[in-house]
Amino acid sequence: MTDLAWFVSGAALFDSVSTTQQIIILILLFSTNRPLPASLGFLVGLSGAYLLCGALGLAFVAPMMALVAVFVPNLNALPDAAYYQAQGLTGAVLLAAGPLWWWWQSRSRKPSLENQLISRLKGINFGGTLALGAFLSVTSFPFALPYVASIGKIAAASLGATGGAGFLLLYNLVYALPMLVLFGVFVALRDAVLPRLHLHVQRLNLLITVLLLSGMGAFLLMDCWFFSFTGKALLTSRFL
Repeated sequence: MTDLAWFVSGAALFDSVSTTQQIIILILLFSTNRPLPASLGFLVGLSGAYLLCGALGLAFVAPMMALVAVFVPNLNALPDAAYYQAQGLTGAVLLAAGPLWWWWQSRSRKPSLENQLISRLKGINFGGTLALGAFLSVTSFPFALPYVASIGKIAAASLGATGGAGFLLLYNLVYALPMLVLFGVFVALRDAVLPRLHLHVQRLNLLITVLLLSGMGAFLLMDCWFFSFTGKALLTSRFL
């Protein structure tokens, strides 16, 4: 149960921060004409729709996982030696991806799509951002592999309806946490942060993405090394 909680929490945090699109949009909504209703509507739509997608996925987990298996190899079926070799390769790729992403983004001079979008939606209201958040969640859910993998592990744990719902709620709370923190900081320090918001938003999200990619890669590699030297992984749950 503890391993499942760690897996679900880690996957949710990775899912939330690695997909920086919604975080950038949330921050940029703070500069619209009505920032509090706009950003709150976005949070409600994004989080509510994502939770609903997860509930539907858990209810129809067998066909969902069968569809995923068509496009994603089932590494969990591999023997330990082959699995941890694959995990080590994935960890090495993620570890290198952080600095490479920093280098590539630092060289880019194109304005982000999110900045162009928000500049045209200065007058957007609560209902508009609610729909925008829901749309992003619904369209991204089929590609949210950390979420899908967590739903599969929750279903496989046979926790019953209450236990499954509890872990699904845990995933969505952790997923929403970075955005809730940003919203709380904005509410508390709105007058101080708003004038310099556009200066820091891209840089902050780039830093978070790099740290998360390389951090996840380092953890996967450490898990592999621990298995190689002791014959046991850091946690009993597989991550891929």
